Amino acid sequence: MDRRRYIPGPEGMESRMMLSTATAATAVSTAAASSNVPYTIQQKLTRIDRIPINMRATEPNRVLPESLISGIQEGMRQSISTMHGATPSSVETFNDVLRDVVSRPSLRAQDARALNNAFSQVLVSAGASTEVVDQIATNLGTLATSVNTAQGLPVFLTTNDYALVLQMTLIVGKPMPAPNAPTISRDSGTQADPRTNISRVAQPTFVGSYEARAQLQIFDDATGEVYGEAQSEANGRYSIAFNRPLAEGTYRLRIRALDEMGHVGQSSGIFNLKITTPRSPRA
Repeated sequence: MDRRRYIPGPEGMESRMMLSTATAATAVSTAAASSNVPYTIQQKLTRIDRIPINMRATEPNRVLPESLISGIQEGMRQSISTMHGATPSSVETFNDVLRDVVSRPSLRAQDARALNNAFSQVLVSAGASTEVVDQIATNLGTLATSVNTAQGLPVFLTTNDYALVLQMTLIVGKPMPAPNAPTISRDSGTQADPRTNISRVAQPTFVGSYEARAQLQIFDDATGEVYGEAQSEANGRYSIAFNRPLAEGTYRLRIRALDEMGHVGQSSGIFNLKITTPRSPRA
């Protein structure tokens, strides 16, 4: 019988490739698509809440003990916005183990251990804490060896569970993505090129767009001083006015986003601000 296995795409479970269990397939990717990626805490919590629904996508009547699923979800919640990308070598090792286990007619104890170890190493390489790794891996391991083995198709269920939980943990664990460099407002100055802004205003304003309702900060690349921050509107547009006058000179700046829990996201590339003959902004 040609059982088909749902493999989570890099952007999450909304877009998945269906691959035969007889096919050597890459289950987890280090890449992330730009669409449908959860940015906010609430979006990430929603993805985590849907884990049991996705686990039952191919086997609706399977047994999923609430205590084990809750343990997996709690570990995933602790990982939110605290990780970075996994190393390609750890992901490759996990996929190799996954392919090997998929090819077997039954789930052996050594297969379950190998899968759990490879799974844990990916999370470690992505910066997950020891507590997070232990929390998720222990509950997944128990689900595989004590629950899935008592049901039909334990290899099918277990390989899907590990691929799904690993991919989703890597996704929700990522920090807010880097915003594009903003543009100086027309009232504040001009843009000589995409990375160079010129202003005669001591406290200029920068504008741009990002995810809706995100907190954004412009800061000095050398000192880390935050010069201004604001929240983006429902349409994603934002306007950041500097919080103090700047002296004449050139400043190397970056912009970053913060999530609702204060986790600092990735920073943009450097953009320059050149203040010439400062004057007060218009009243």
